[in-house]
Amino acid sequence: MKRVLRAVSIGSLILALSGCGLLGEKQQPLSGTIEADEWPIVAEVGGLVTKVIAEEGSEVKKGEVLAEIDPRSYQISVAEAKAAWEQARARLEEAKAGSRDQTIQKGVAAVQQANASIRLAQARKSQAEAGIARAQEQLAQAESQRAGAEETLRYQQKRLQEATALYEKGAISQKDLDTQKEAVSQATTQLNQWTAQVAQAKAAYRSAQEDAAAAAAQVGTAKAQQQGAQAELDLVRAGSTDYAIRALLAAEEQAQARLDQAMLQLEKTRIVAAEDGVLLRSSIEQGEVAKPGATLFTMMKADQLKLVVYIPEAQLNRVQKRQEVGIKVDAYPDETFTGTISRIADKAEFTPRNVQTQDERTKLVFAVTIDVAKGQDKLKPGMPADVLLPDGEGGR
Repeated sequence: MKRVLRAVSIGSLILALSGCGLLGEKQQPLSGTIEADEWPIVAEVGGLVTKVIAEEGSEVKKGEVLAEIDPRSYQISVAEAKAAWEQARARLEEAKAGSRDQTIQKGVAAVQQANASIRLAQARKSQAEAGIARAQEQLAQAESQRAGAEETLRYQQKRLQEATALYEKGAISQKDLDTQKEAVSQATTQLNQWTAQVAQAKAAYRSAQEDAAAAAAQVGTAKAQQQGAQAELDLVRAGSTDYAIRALLAAEEQAQARLDQAMLQLEKTRIVAAEDGVLLRSSIEQGEVAKPGATLFTMMKADQLKLVVYIPEAQLNRVQKRQEVGIKVDAYPDETFTGTISRIADKAEFTPRNVQTQDERTKLVFAVTIDVAKGQDKLKPGMPADVLLPDGEGGR
């Protein structure tokens, strides 16, 4: 999705429509505003932003890394998917080779090991959930202490105002005033300390949530492995059939697809520029948690500036596609930049409603889009600009 910034200046357009500009002996320029197509850079996966590399206003190249999301949970998913694929592949190869007594014993051991893995994963999950509860309690305590510190600071600041007024009247000594200033300083320090404690508690709470999610995923993985091991054991005991081999082949292909998906998700933790351009805005900072679908950056594609002006119906013969026109901006009064008309509206429209008089608003105009051919290093989005059209029909 792209969002186009458009703001049309109509000062010169009023002159054109009034009959004293474009219709007079001296043609008045058409005015508009330099525009650029904005392209959002969206997070495709969620997680803690560990690094923000690009800065607002910087030029970026296609594929350049702009930010990084904590990849650890995605690396774990890749490892799990790879292990599942290796297991599926081994089962298929074993089924093709045929069953032996030692293969059955190996299957029994795999089932027992999978059961142990389930118990271990469930214990880790219980421990992680307890960690979340502790982190919540610590966060609540820290926020309560910070609120108390804020109240204390406000109280001490009010007392300092009162002490200052008394000191100016000679009612208290300099020592009394300095004592109250010290009380304000101590209250400020305490508030800063508790603010830092709140930040640490929030980070610990997020970490505990991630640990719990990872533990829950491990439980599910362990159960799936146990089911797979049991199914493999049953298959080995029964002997492999053509149907069984086809089923194992499909399972191996499915495991490969899951591994590819996990690797793709891991790759998406590196936020990169999709095209060459300029980074207009950054909406994320290091330490924040990015959500899937959230816009992290907004960029402008390089060399894609344009200008939209409106020309009266009676003057439409002055413009044509691929016609070169001059562009002037206030920032560079001695320079004329070059633009090319890329589009002329097929249908007329009424003059924009922000024209002052009702008579002017009823006149028809055509939107003309001009691509800026040169001067992208100087022209910036949002600059007011005047378009200079050659005299005569069609620019001739």
